Amino acid sequence: MSFEEKYKKIKELVDQDLYKIENNLTDFYCGCDELQENLITIIKAPSKRIRPLLALLYLKMYGKEITYEQIEIQSAVELIHNATLIHDDVIDKSSKRRNNKTINEAFDNSLAVVTGDFLLSVAIQKLLNVKSCNILNFFSIAIKRMSLGEISQYFNRFKLISFDEYLDKCRYKTAELFIASLTGSASVAGIDLNKTKDFGKRFGTAFQIRDDLLNVIETKSDKPTGNDIENGIYTAPMIFAKDIKNLNYGIEKTKELLDNYFNRVAKCLSNAPDNEYKQAIIELTEILKIK
Repeated sequence: MSFEEKYKKIKELVDQDLYKIENNLTDFYCGCDELQENLITIIKAPSKRIRPLLALLYLKMYGKEITYEQIEIQSAVELIHNATLIHDDVIDKSSKRRNNKTINEAFDNSLAVVTGDFLLSVAIQKLLNVKSCNILNFFSIAIKRMSLGEISQYFNRFKLISFDEYLDKCRYKTAELFIASLTGSASVAGIDLNKTKDFGKRFGTAFQIRDDLLNVIETKSDKPTGNDIENGIYTAPMIFAKDIKNLNYGIEKTKELLDNYFNRVAKCLSNAPDNEYKQAIIELTEILKIK
């Protein structure tokens, strides 16, 4: 079975809830029909939806019901993620995202920045619908740290940072939204927050390491590839290699690191209930490894 087939099989366990989230992502109007059409095309384009998928599997693993509040939380997560992608496309000068024109390409950078901000406002309103101060706290921390991760990356261009600094950047750039997604839903459902936070941190860090690895080795992708080193963003492969001439060594060491992190993710679930949802999460960690 291919990655796509395995991933689709995992998604089928929570298809109905993912469908509700999908329909809940575009209940807004941005004030202009032309921009609205472009924005909906980008948001509705085929996507892994890995953050809500993981949260739904995690909730169901603990036997929790997927309520209206959970749908709002995970819809907000996807809107925040899409807002950051729109901003990333401006930073990276990208013209394509998920095989569609980016907002900055279809219009310009100024409108793209404002559009990303608009999506953040829609996400905040969904979080307010949950009526929980904890939720707003989780997500305000996440958005702040995501921004700090990008700021750190900017000022460390063309520098071989330490491995600890790299892992901190992975957590800030990517893991924090996974943490907010999972702890936000867990707090509403009454699941232990410390265990949930640790799980989200490990999974999100692994996912960023994977993304960094794919940027170096992937040739077919719906996102920019091969541009990190060129832009002076030195991630795990370059940190291991120390020099572009040793990049193949760095790639192999990063694959080992990724396996190690996803194995730690699976260990976080050792005391969780044994059911099909737990097995699906473990299967997810396996198919996300890079061979």
